[in-house]
Amino acid sequence: MNTRNDERMSGAVDQPLFEKAIRDNLSPEAIATIIAFLQLAAFYRTDNVEATQALRQVEWLADTLTEMLGVEEHNRLMDKLGL
Repeated sequence: MNTRNDERMSGAVDQPLFEKAIRDNLSPEAIATIIAFLQLAAFYRTDNVEATQALRQVEWLADTLTEMLGVEEHNRLMDKLGL
């Protein structure tokens, strides 16, 4: 996944508030699991413009969550959880 954070579709995300809400409500294991399922969207291809835009947003979310965890922690949790 490679959508950069500065390519957000709306630019309306309050990043610190978003990250706080995620951390306050989800365990690192849950975040890693969500990332694993979101990453599957990177393999889907479509000619539908709206679907492509939605997939870019999903990619942004997966990248943002990965950055929150850190790549090493993400990989460690993926191994631990068997994902």
